[in-house]
Amino acid sequence: MDGVIFYSHINPSVELVGHLKEVSNRMSFIYNSQKHYLKIPIDEDFIKIIGLAHDFGKYTSFFQRHLLEGMQDTKKRHHHSFISALFGAWLSDSDNYHPLIAYFVIRHHHGDLKNLDDDLDDFKNRENLSILKEQVEDIKKYRKIIEREYGFEIGDFLDRSEDVWEKLKEENFKLIENETQEERIKIYFIILYLYSLLIDSDKKSAAHIKELKRERLSLDILEKYRKFKNWNKPKRAIDRLRNKLYIELKNNLSSLKKGDIPSVSTITAPTGLGKTYLNFLAALRYRDLQEDFPKIIYVLPFVSIIDQTYKIFDDIFSQTLKEKYIKDKDRYLLKHHHLTPVKYKAKGEERPVSEALLLIESWDSEVVVTTFVQFLHSVIAFKNSFLKKFHNIVGAVIILDEIQSLNIELWQVSSFILRKLTEYFSCKIILSTATEPKFMENARELVKNVDFYFRTDELKRTKLVPKIRKKKTLRDFIRYFLDNIDKNIRSYLIVLNTIKSSIEFYEGIQELSSIYKIFYLSTNIVPFQRKIRIFRIRNALEKGEKIILVSTQVVEAGVDLDFQKVYRDIAPLDSIIQVAGRCNRNKKTSISSVEIHSLIDENSGRAFSKMVYGSTLVSISEDVLEHQIEEPKYRELIDKYFQKVKENKSFEKSEIILKDIDRLCFSGEENCIARDFKVIEELPFYEDIFVEVNKTAQRIYSNFEKKVLKERNFIKRLENYQILKSKFKDYIISVPVKFISSAQNIDTFPKIPLENLEEFYDKDGYGLKRTRIDDALIW
Repeated sequence: MDGVIFYSHINPSVELVGHLKEVSNRMSFIYNSQKHYLKIPIDEDFIKIIGLAHDFGKYTSFFQRHLLEGMQDTKKRHHHSFISALFGAWLSDSDNYHPLIAYFVIRHHHGDLKNLDDDLDDFKNRENLSILKEQVEDIKKYRKIIEREYGFEIGDFLDRSEDVWEKLKEENFKLIENETQEERIKIYFIILYLYSLLIDSDKKSAAHIKELKRERLSLDILEKYRKFKNWNKPKRAIDRLRNKLYIELKNNLSSLKKGDIPSVSTITAPTGLGKTYLNFLAALRYRDLQEDFPKIIYVLPFVSIIDQTYKIFDDIFSQTLKEKYIKDKDRYLLKHHHLTPVKYKAKGEERPVSEALLLIESWDSEVVVTTFVQFLHSVIAFKNSFLKKFHNIVGAVIILDEIQSLNIELWQVSSFILRKLTEYFSCKIILSTATEPKFMENARELVKNVDFYFRTDELKRTKLVPKIRKKKTLRDFIRYFLDNIDKNIRSYLIVLNTIKSSIEFYEGIQELSSIYKIFYLSTNIVPFQRKIRIFRIRNALEKGEKIILVSTQVVEAGVDLDFQKVYRDIAPLDSIIQVAGRCNRNKKTSISSVEIHSLIDENSGRAFSKMVYGSTLVSISEDVLEHQIEEPKYRELIDKYFQKVKENKSFEKSEIILKDIDRLCFSGEENCIARDFKVIEELPFYEDIFVEVNKTAQRIYSNFEKKVLKERNFIKRLENYQILKSKFKDYIISVPVKFISSAQNIDTFPKIPLENLEEFYDKDGYGLKRTRIDDALIW
C-alpha cells in the first residue's frame, strides 16, 4: 500500500501531490502580487487551502482507475469535485463564510458556476451524497499515504464529511436570510476572484505553462510616437485642435499625485479629436503613478472597432519599442474577442495552440483590447471560459469607450458592478465618449474645458436636419432622394434600420449607377466581403470619386469613413450622432447636412425604427429633434435626450440581474445571471449559415468539415477549431431558420454551396436573397 502513487493527469503523468502543491503555490504567488489592491476578507492561508483541496477527490481508487485504465465507473464514483469541495470547506476557517465559498468555488472548477441554493439542496444532491459515502470508505484505505503527502491528519473529515454538508446548509441559510446585501455582494466578488485564480492556475499547471514576467511601459511612449508622426507641428486647423486637447490633457494629468487618481474619470470630447490617444495617455499616467504598473484594459462595443484600435496600439509599440515588442508582441498587446485568431508570441516564438488559448483567455498581457461582451461577461459572470481572466482585472485601468452603445437597460447593473471593482479591487475606470451619457455619477472629468471643444467653430462640421413630422413610405423616400440628388455632392451615405428596407432602397436608386458608384453594406453580406467593400469605399472617397453608400447600422460601428451628406432613418439620438460622425469628419467643406427621416412599412404602416429599437427611445428622439441643430450644440441635445431616457426607460432588467447577484444565482433553469444578463440579445429563430462566395471559402469549409466536424479526438477537434474559426466565420451570416430549410446541400453545418450561389446570394450587390422575408435583422 505504501508504494501507491496517485496521479492527477497523464500524458504526461503528473503526481497528484505535486499538482495540488503547484496549483496552491501559483494561486498564492498571484495573490501576493495583488493583495495590496484587494479590499476583500481573504488571506494567503485561505488561498492555499483552495489550491490544496481542489482535486482531493482524485485520491480515490475510482478516479485512479478511470485516469490510468480509462474505466468509466457506472455509479460515477470517479467524479471528484463534490468530495473535494467538502474537503475544502472542512479545511477552511469558519470566519467570513470561507467554508461556503471554498465549497462553491471548488465544486465548479471543472465547469460553470451554478446557483448556490441548488448546490446545497438535499434532493438535488442525493446522488452526490450517496457517492460520497463510498468515496470516503475508499479513501480510508489510503489515509496514511494521503496524510503523509498533505502533512496533516484527515481522519476528522473522513468521519464527519456529512456534518460538513449540514453546516454548509446552515451557513448558506444564514448568508441569504440574515446578512446584508452588501455582505452578499462582497461574497459574489470573492467567489469570482477565487474561482478565476483556481481555474486559471489549474489549467496552466496541467498544461505546464509558466507564469509570464510582467513588462514595463514607459510613460513617454506616446510622446515618442507623436514625435515620429510629426504631430507636434500641425498644419490643418483640425490637427491644431487635436494637438491643443492632447497637450491640455497631458498637463492636467501631470498634476495628479499617487493618492489622487480618481476611481472613475471621464474623457469627453467630440468625435474626430483622437480620443483613443487621449484615453491611452490617461491610462499610462494612471499606470505610472502605481508601483506595480497595472494592466490597461481597453473595452469597445464592436469587433470592427477592436481591430481598428488594436492597429493603433500595434503601430505605437512597433515604432517605439522596436525589436523588444516584435519579440514579445502579445506580452505587451493582446486583442480578444470571439473571432480572435489563437496566436500568442512570447520570448521570440509562437506558443502552441493549447497554451496560446489559455494565455489569451486569461488576458496575460499589459494592454488588452476587447469587447463589451468579453469584459462585462467576465464581471457579471458564470462561465468558466469568461472567468479565467477575472483575477487579471484586479487593479487594472479599465477604459470603456463609447459606453453609450451599451443597452440602456443594463446601465444600472453595469455601473454598479464597475463601482464595486473600484471598491473591492482598486480598479480605475475611464469612460470615454463624445455624448457623455452620465453612465456613472460623480466621475471626474479630465478635459478641463469640455464646452470649448464642442462649441469651437473648427468643429462646426455637421448639422442635424430633422424631417420627421411627415412619415414616408420607402417608395416615397426613394423618390425624395432621387428628386433631391445634388450632383455637386460627391458622396452620400444613407443609413436605414432594417436589412429589408436597405435592400429595397439600394435596388430603388440603381438608375443613378451611371453617375455614382453605388455600394451596399449590412450583415446580409459575409464579413469577408464587408471588409473588402469598406476598403474600396475608403479608397473611392480619398480619390474624390462620386459614390453612394446604402447601409444599415453596421456603418456606425467604428467605420472610419467621411461623406459629404448623410440621410438616416430615425433612431435613438446617440445612434444618429454616431452616424453624424461619418459626415464631413475631416471638415473638407464648411458644414454638411445629416437629414433625419421617419420611414414606415407600406403594408403594415409600422415604423422601421420601432421594429428595431422599440417605441420609447425613438419617441424621445422625435421629441428632442424639434428643429435643425448644428454640431456645437449636439452636447446639449444629448444631455436633454439622456435625461428623458432616464425618466422614461425601465431599468427592471438591471434590477433583476442585481437580484441574481445578490442571491448568488449564477446559472440554472431560471432566475439566474446566465438567463437574465446578455450584452447582446440573441435573435430568436435565427441560425448561422456558411456562404461559399468563392473557391477560397469552399476550401475553408472543406477544411473545417474535415478537421473539426469529422474529427473524433475532442482535444484535436478543439485545437483545430481555434486555428480555423476566424477564417471560417468570415463567411458566416445569421439568417431566419425558415431560410435554412430552403438552402441546398445542408449536411453537418448549414451552407450555401458555390455551385448554387447565384440562386441564393447576390455576390456583387446586397448579399443574401431574402427580400421577401419579413424581418428586422440589423446586425
